[in-house]
Amino acid sequence: MFISLEKIMDHLPFGIMVTDERGRIMFCNQATGKVLDRTAQQMQGEFINSFFSTTAIFKAIKTNIASVSHSKTETGNPLILFELPIQIDERKAGLIVLYENKAIDQLAEHSQATIELKQELEIIMNLIGEMVTITDRKGTILRVNATCEKILGLKAQDLLGRQVNELEEQGVVDFSSTKSVIREGRKITLAQTTKSGRRLVVSGYPVYNEDGTLNKVINISKDVTEEDKLSKQLEEMRQLMHYYQTEWGRVNLPGEEHIVIHSKEMEELNELAGRIADVDSTVLILGESGVGKEVLARRIHNLGVRRTKPFLKINCGAIPETLMESELFGYAKGTFTGGNREGKKGIIASANEGTLFLDEIGEMPSQLQVKLLQVLQEKKLTPLGNTMPINVDIRFIAATNRNLEKMVDEGAFREDLYYRLNVIPITIPSLRQRKEDIPLLIEHYLRLFTHKYKKSKTMENEALEILVNYSWPGNVRELQNTIERLVVTIPGDYILKKDLPSKMVNHVSQHPLVQDGLTLKQAMSQFEKNILEQAVKQSRTLKEVSERLGVDISTISRKVKKYNIQFAEMQYI
Repeated sequence: MFISLEKIMDHLPFGIMVTDERGRIMFCNQATGKVLDRTAQQMQGEFINSFFSTTAIFKAIKTNIASVSHSKTETGNPLILFELPIQIDERKAGLIVLYENKAIDQLAEHSQATIELKQELEIIMNLIGEMVTITDRKGTILRVNATCEKILGLKAQDLLGRQVNELEEQGVVDFSSTKSVIREGRKITLAQTTKSGRRLVVSGYPVYNEDGTLNKVINISKDVTEEDKLSKQLEEMRQLMHYYQTEWGRVNLPGEEHIVIHSKEMEELNELAGRIADVDSTVLILGESGVGKEVLARRIHNLGVRRTKPFLKINCGAIPETLMESELFGYAKGTFTGGNREGKKGIIASANEGTLFLDEIGEMPSQLQVKLLQVLQEKKLTPLGNTMPINVDIRFIAATNRNLEKMVDEGAFREDLYYRLNVIPITIPSLRQRKEDIPLLIEHYLRLFTHKYKKSKTMENEALEILVNYSWPGNVRELQNTIERLVVTIPGDYILKKDLPSKMVNHVSQHPLVQDGLTLKQAMSQFEKNILEQAVKQSRTLKEVSERLGVDISTISRKVKKYNIQFAEMQYI
């Protein structure tokens, strides 16, 4: 049985073309037609250049040397052409064996060298420790190493053949580095977050063909989640250390924690502090920022039976939320990686038998409010990582500048905790509500800072008048800082009006309350006299003066006599 050569060639899986010396097509098999999307009859007699932009068949015929060329179909599919010189009827001709790239790839898969190369590549990709993905020029995933399961939570077979656009749309990653490389045609490094919250630093590298077109994209993804966590923990510890250093330095500065008492309101607060000092009832101190809530808390502690025991403070708004629980309650041995190996005693346990001051209680995270409530109710706490509660004997004093009742209504603060804290509520008035305390506070801080910095400073009356009449939105803390700044920055021995901040000078009334040429003590006495005279003029009885100024009637009577203020027609009641 005879089978013609042409029929045999039509059954070959690769293309065969025969041209004459001038490049005119003399024969092509069916596989060629499929690749070029033509029939054999349509190509017969056409020139080879009509189908391939690049070919070396003319060179092969002329030099009698075979060659290999890379070309493309009209649709852009890459081809490999094996071009051979042949003779037909003693005339020169050319033979082209035509392969699609994918056919060569399939043949190469069975090559021993290719098999070994793939094995080596697989080993290298898995040993590198980072996640490696390789995509084609369109973003289809061709290869990925085993690290993907750890980082993305997906197996390699679940990723192969998928588009990077699809992974981005499904939230597997938030940004695709491959898309950026394809779009910009250069190496890209970016931060990436996975669906599970892992943080990656991804470097994408373009791989080009010989003609400069993009072939593949290789991505190397480094998981920096743990590094980020460690950096965050380190920063939180720095904040915590700074907080404790600040508190330690301030607590150990003698004279600063002094309570100045002159107004009726502050006299009453001081008396109340003395009455409640020896009991264990929880105190809630309310007031604007800077009014001296911590000063009053220390006053209560120092007047009570716990004065020789610890007074510890924790600022619920200054410590990072992630560290707050361990700082308050402590933790058992081996609870945290990187923590103290022997565990840590929390602030609550450290304040045992003493007083714990919870400053800015309104900033306490909601999940910790439950645990604090348990301590207040049961006088027990359970450190993190432990199952056995510890008994504690502590006086709790809390403070806030926020409206806790409103926070309770809004669901931002636990109602049961609020009532546990609000056993003895104390509200400290703002400094603008007790102006008679301002001269004494100025005198106190002037004396404190001139002694501390070994300077001699005297405040002139005009400057004093401005400070007394300023509204002090930052309250005692702002006044304290202002006096300290004046003491250390004014070159002369006298603090004058021109030395004061312009906002204070512009704020106060232009009507002087004291005369020039008086000492600070004389000026304060005149200021007090002026206030009394004004109140007497506006009142019918000493009782009304007492109520107007917030001072008990016996003090009013004594001061009126001291300053020789006429009140003969007035009655005591």
